[in-house]
Amino acid sequence: MNITYISHMVAAFIVISFAVFVSIKNRKNISFTIFGTAIFTWLFASSLAYLSQSKMQSLSWFKISYIGVVFIPITFYSFISGFLGKKQKLINSINYFIGFLFIGLLYFSDYFIKDLHEYPWGFYPRASVITHPLFLLFFNGLFAVSILSIALKLRDRNKNLSSIYKNRLKYIFLGSIFGIFGVVDFLPNYGINIYPFGFIFMIIIPTIISYAILRYHLMDINVVFKRTAAYSLSAGLLTAFFAILVITATDLLSSYTKISSLKISVVAAFVITMLFNPLRNKIQVLIDKMFYKKSFDYYEIVREVSSNLASMFDTEKIYQFISDIIYDALGLKNVYVLVGLPGGSFDIGHHISFKKDRGVKEKPESEKPEEMKMKKFPGILKYFKSFDSVLIRDGLMAREGSLGQEFVDLIKKELEIFQGYAVVPVFIDRKLALFLILGQKQSGDMFTSEDMDLLKTISSQTAVALKNVRLYQEKVNSEKLASLGMMSGTFAHEIRNPLTSLKTFAQLMPEKYDDPEFRDTFSRIVIGDIQKIDGLISDLLDFSTERRSTRMNNFNLIELVDGVVDYVEGKLDFERSKISIQKNYHAQEINMMGDTEKLGQALGNIVLNGCQAMHGEGVLHIDIKPNGRNVDITVEDTGEGINPEDLPKIFDPFVTTKKMGIGLGLAISKRIIEDYKGKIYVKSQLRQGTTFTISLPVQNQ
Repeated sequence: MNITYISHMVAAFIVISFAVFVSIKNRKNISFTIFGTAIFTWLFASSLAYLSQSKMQSLSWFKISYIGVVFIPITFYSFISGFLGKKQKLINSINYFIGFLFIGLLYFSDYFIKDLHEYPWGFYPRASVITHPLFLLFFNGLFAVSILSIALKLRDRNKNLSSIYKNRLKYIFLGSIFGIFGVVDFLPNYGINIYPFGFIFMIIIPTIISYAILRYHLMDINVVFKRTAAYSLSAGLLTAFFAILVITATDLLSSYTKISSLKISVVAAFVITMLFNPLRNKIQVLIDKMFYKKSFDYYEIVREVSSNLASMFDTEKIYQFISDIIYDALGLKNVYVLVGLPGGSFDIGHHISFKKDRGVKEKPESEKPEEMKMKKFPGILKYFKSFDSVLIRDGLMAREGSLGQEFVDLIKKELEIFQGYAVVPVFIDRKLALFLILGQKQSGDMFTSEDMDLLKTISSQTAVALKNVRLYQEKVNSEKLASLGMMSGTFAHEIRNPLTSLKTFAQLMPEKYDDPEFRDTFSRIVIGDIQKIDGLISDLLDFSTERRSTRMNNFNLIELVDGVVDYVEGKLDFERSKISIQKNYHAQEINMMGDTEKLGQALGNIVLNGCQAMHGEGVLHIDIKPNGRNVDITVEDTGEGINPEDLPKIFDPFVTTKKMGIGLGLAISKRIIEDYKGKIYVKSQLRQGTTFTISLPVQNQ
């Protein structure tokens, strides 16, 4: 079995497969298909030449193979000039004319190929002295000019090239560099006994260029060669390489030594077993770096997005967070969040952009250009009515059939307003709630399949977060309405009694004005009822305001608590009751800083509640104990206690078990203590009493 024949035949069909595949999927690249056909002609005819038994038959096949060799640089130059957008009809015509001249010399003279060399691995054409070197100059010259043209196009920064086109050029440039090594096959023409392995590089060229051409034109925006396909290709090429190596070594060693082919195969199999996996892993790493560059940790970003969005209930913070995470992860030039409004319009909810002169991202300006203000974006909306995938500007060509050229052009115009390159939709209940317009990457790279997966995941997570915000706001609004109803009912009930008294006395005033006893009673009751109404209004105002106190002064906590106790004793008239207060202070003075009026109000509410819970008889224990940087104040009563079912709700507004009051005292106290960066705890048992513990930070001067 001739290994040279097998290797070239396999390479020929790999190349023609890529050429035909590109032709079917993208008819605009016919020149590449012709280039692939030229390579196929060379490899296919040469493989048959290696199989031939006679020199005459082998020479005939080599002449056919050289037809392909002659047209390889010509068709490659034609493909590159067309891909770069250059009209080179005259130069291409001249190149083809020169090519036909070489073919004429090939068939009608011996100035191109004289006869055949005979090597251990087979026959090979012998180069002529004059014409063949000229052909080599022509061959390498066209390749050099083509590669130089690609390099100049990539270096020209004034060209407004799309990132996908630029990356295609990079891949084609890379493939062309590999192709240079194919000239090794010309060495045996000049009597150098080296195996013609240039066919390997001729497989790499169409493989890389096919990838560059077809990317983003199949299956919407998914990459043509998935990792599994790339890994399979690497394993297949490696297997083919080892197979060729084994067969070649077996033939050569069997010919020049007396070692049996079986022994050689056993040794080769052992070597392959040892080297196959390490080499395959190296190839896979190389494929990852070349074709699947990752600039972010996908799973880490998804974890961060999930954990952060789960705790966000502010839409503006959500917009800012997803903009920042996408901007940083993909290295974009700008990100716009377009939020849906009633009537079908969209407006900018948030945006960030990269400033080249500063090298930093900037927040949106307060004034937006007129074209960026509320718009309906009919092109983008039509796209997302038909497709729910990420929109890529360069992928719109594949959607012309379903959208129509008019809407494709309209989408491009809408993207130009924001210098947009991709659009990420966010659907809530199957309706487009908002979409993100993404600019190009700062690196100029294209959006990869990993990028698409990340954007889809962030989109779905954002949809869940925004839906949670809606549900949360509905719940808050419902609770506000419930609280408003409870407050209105409680407040109306509490204020109705004193108003009834005032109304009664006002009606009796004309008849009993001359009665001194009536006037004294009237005066006392009216003042008390007005104070009660004023107290209710004060409690309501204290609870409704969320402003923190700015009246800070130095005070002694011991004196403050004593003042609170004196106030409560006066208010409840302890002389007529059987309530006693026991104080246990573990320090003579504790100097602190804060708003004494607010703290006094909070402590007063708790002490007053404890006294009222004992219904005129019992003991109130007040304990003050420094505890490191904090001070603990304990207020313990011997009253009726709190029902365990009511205990979790005692700090909620409008919750009370007393006949009088609207249930704001403890809610106000808790807010004051927390504003002071303190904490309040409660323990209670029915018929045994309740203990409140207040822990406050000692804030000295």
